[in-house]
Amino acid sequence: MKVPILKIPFDSEDAAQICQELTAMLLEGRLAVGRNVEDFEKLFSRFVGSNHALACANGTAALELIFRGLGDDARCSRGSVAIPALTFMATAMAPLAAGYKIILVDNDPVYFQMCPKDLARKIQPDTKAVVLVHLGGFISPNWREIKAIAEQNGSAFIEDAAHAHGAEADGARAGTLGLAGAFSFYPTKVLTTAEGGMVTTSDAELFHKLLSLRQHGQEKPGSNVHQNFGLNQRPSEIHALLGLRMMAKADWILAERRRLASVYDDLLKDLPLAPASPPIGHKPAYYKYMAMLPTGSDRDKIKERLRKEFDVALAGEVYALPGHRQPLWANHPEYLAAPVGPLPNAEDCARRQICLPLWPGMTLEQQEHVRNALAAIL
Repeated sequence: MKVPILKIPFDSEDAAQICQELTAMLLEGRLAVGRNVEDFEKLFSRFVGSNHALACANGTAALELIFRGLGDDARCSRGSVAIPALTFMATAMAPLAAGYKIILVDNDPVYFQMCPKDLARKIQPDTKAVVLVHLGGFISPNWREIKAIAEQNGSAFIEDAAHAHGAEADGARAGTLGLAGAFSFYPTKVLTTAEGGMVTTSDAELFHKLLSLRQHGQEKPGSNVHQNFGLNQRPSEIHALLGLRMMAKADWILAERRRLASVYDDLLKDLPLAPASPPIGHKPAYYKYMAMLPTGSDRDKIKERLRKEFDVALAGEVYALPGHRQPLWANHPEYLAAPVGPLPNAEDCARRQICLPLWPGMTLEQQEHVRNALAAIL
């Protein structure tokens, strides 16, 4: 039995609808920001529960727009931004591109997310923002504490919600917990538009500023008058068309991911794995089904055996190479607001974490095959 890393949740009905709409779009010549983008933004804003949503070119652009929106001059060094060490490097690249320096914070050992105690030790007077990454589609049970530390320091609380479309904590969805949230629609994500991103916020002033920054700094798009420093970070109508199909089935995708995670929870109870489980009152999006291997396990060999002997492909970790180990920092130490100290939890998590295949449409037989393959190897 073959178990692939993922299957993107478009079906023949989606394909037919998309082709029909795309044909009309091409014949009419409406490819730039237009009706589809606006409809996608409205639906996503409603889905998340924010007052505003701004579509953009990709998830990194969504983050970068937020950081540019926090300051007045995108070309000047603006201070520092605190991010977790255990994240994709886009979380660091976006504030770097907007003129900030980086503080790397260790993670907690259970949910692999930012450790509030380490943040409290490292946050600086010039820290303009604290970024909580909802790793694997889980919202940290410590998110309120992390937000309080940020706000007490005068820092904006920002969500990197690239993994967390529809994730909930205490009745609120990712993208509404802080000043702004950034989402990605890369093909592997919970919802995909091939490429694309979205900023969510309920701050009207920030939203209107980001509208300008997305469009070369024009406060009136197409006016050729540039009031701000901005780049072209617009989405296309084609990507928004894919987004509209995703929104039509977003609730089903979320429910399916949660159901499959529950099946894994039952199947894996007798194995020496430690899956991440949601805190009370939380509903993860399950972008990844994350688990920790026993101490001393060789993850690379386990993954190789799963692939060669059982035809099971494991998804990439989050993340095998933690952010503080990236060679970028040795090549450009000036990008850091402070030297990187020991980050033991990030090291341990990066070394032992695995992510099991989980995608809408996965069968019980495939999940049982994954479980049996793991049992045979472990």
